[in-house]
Amino acid sequence: MKLSIPTTILAAALALGGSSFGGASQTATTSVAPGLTATSATGWICDRADSICGLDDAKMLSSPAKVDYDALYKATAEYKKIRDEKIDPNSSEGIQLRQRAVDRIRDKTDSIRSQKGYCSVWKSIRHQDGRAVPDITDQVKALL
Repeated sequence: MKLSIPTTILAAALALGGSSFGGASQTATTSVAPGLTATSATGWICDRADSICGLDDAKMLSSPAKVDYDALYKATAEYKKIRDEKIDPNSSEGIQLRQRAVDRIRDKTDSIRSQKGYCSVWKSIRHQDGRAVPDITDQVKALL
């Protein structure tokens, strides 16, 4: 079980036989799979590294959306230049082009996120209860 600092203290207190800690209830963050974190208070299962824009803490999510990041990356002008001109993605020019593509995707995704009222956008996210997460890939792709 992976615990954050405040919940580590709570877990230690509970392990010693305490039923509460300072009168406040705490929610522990548990690891459900390598790289994925589930927060029992909200039920969102995600990896902070998959956050594109907006909130990146699963405990604070209310209305997230998701995108097919690979499809967005392949829709950028920078990716097409790397592919068409056979630029080594690990060369200095390739790295600069990839970073510009990432920046472009983040900016366009954030624009749609704020227009549609989503709290965040993720590469991969799901909920414990199986609810659908809106996919905004086509809307972002239209801006690229």
